[in-house]
Amino acid sequence: MVAKRRSRQTGSFEVERTTGSFEVLDRLFVYGTMRQGQTARSLVANSIARSLPATTAGNLFVFPMGYPGYVDGDGRVVGEVLWLTDLAATFGLLDAYEGADFARTLKQVTIDVPDPTTGHVAGETLWTWIYSLADPATVSLGTQIPDGDWVRYWNEHQ
Repeated sequence: MVAKRRSRQTGSFEVERTTGSFEVLDRLFVYGTMRQGQTARSLVANSIARSLPATTAGNLFVFPMGYPGYVDGDGRVVGEVLWLTDLAATFGLLDAYEGADFARTLKQVTIDVPDPTTGHVAGETLWTWIYSLADPATVSLGTQIPDGDWVRYWNEHQ
């Protein structure tokens, strides 16, 4: 089981306590409206230093208001890892945008890293921040996205 901790802080103490590392955690896993080509991407666009496709364990639910929410679970969620700059300002903006319905937590994700010699994609696991539903019971108000891919779901239901 992967340990995670709910937090609104980016401080190194919280990261070290959860991940065992003193590194500054500048990565965010996005699974919904902040993914490439989606409506809220503009919130973080100027702060993205790098982006790679990624997945994590969990379940994704869509809500009538037109956005998804993540909870821990046994499914698979498709998204991207964003490496961010200006962390205090970016996370301050995102915490306000996500509001009380979401909590920023630490989570392990798997990024898709192409091997330059073979061209094969191998997974590398790393810690990132993710915005999870603050109250997992909220899923009763939504509909599960079975394959955990918001972009595919949204494009098919537009």
